[in-house]
Amino acid sequence: MWRRLEADGCAWEVRSIANDAGAPEAVRQEILEFRSSDGNRPPRRLALEAGRLGEMDDHALRAAYRRALPIGGDHYGRPGKRMTDAREA
Repeated sequence: MWRRLEADGCAWEVRSIANDAGAPEAVRQEILEFRSSDGNRPPRRLALEAGRLGEMDDHALRAAYRRALPIGGDHYGRPGKRMTDAREA
C-alpha cells in the first residue's frame, strides 16, 4: 500500500520509484514520486537518501512534497506558460 498525503486540495500517493542499491552505502539515494489520485496534476519527484520514506512521519512527508518538483517540460519554463498546479501568491 502506498502512503497517501492530502496537499493543495488533492490526494497524493507517495512511492519510491528508484534507488541506488548497487552504490556505496554513503551515497545511496531513492526517488520519491508523488502522484495525484485523480490524475489531473503532473507527478512530482524528489531524490532523498535511501530508506527515508519508511522513517517519514506526516510532517516530514508534507515537507518533502513541498520540495518535490513537477516533472515535465513546462516546469523549466516556456514564456507565458503557467503551470497547472502553481499556487497564487
